[in-house]
Amino acid sequence: MATVQTLKDLGEQMGFKGIELRDFIKVQQDLEREETNQQRERDMLQQDKQRAEQDKQRESEEKLREYQREKDEKDREFEIERMKFERDKMDFELQMKVTEVKKASSVKSEDEEGEDNKEGSVASGHARQRIGAKGPKMPCFDERSDDTDSFLYRFEVYADSQRWSKGQWAVYLSALLEGTALEDYSRLPVKDAHAGS
Repeated sequence: MATVQTLKDLGEQMGFKGIELRDFIKVQQDLEREETNQQRERDMLQQDKQRAEQDKQRESEEKLREYQREKDEKDREFEIERMKFERDKMDFELQMKVTEVKKASSVKSEDEEGEDNKEGSVASGHARQRIGAKGPKMPCFDERSDDTDSFLYRFEVYADSQRWSKGQWAVYLSALLEGTALEDYSRLPVKDAHAGS
């Protein structure tokens, strides 16, 4: 903004004196004030515009962050559901395999019983017992390291798990005996040897 002295010098150069000079100075000051006010308003409008753009930008960024949060949450939920589905699928497949193995084991047991029926029978009094050619699949009795009661208990558990009739137990047990135990068993009368447990 021009000083009063500058305006006075300018007015005098233009030929103004006295009241005309004073009015010239006043008009020039009013014009400069008006121009300053207009510039101030333009600056304020520009600042308001910049603030509005910044607010809009912040709002847009917040919306984008909210969208990303929602997307991430949905992705997590989807992943959890996918993992649950995979786990259920694996559980189902495992159950199917267990069922298949049980069926195969059951069929095998029935086949082995059928083989036992074909391979022969031994008379024991008036009763006849079916005897298979294959012996039980467990270690033989070792009199040096095995306890008799523990071995017999283990044998009974195994025989139960194989669903052998108790009438067959003595025959299968004899296949697991060695040494002195086998000699003692062979000295038993036939009736006692095949009497079962």
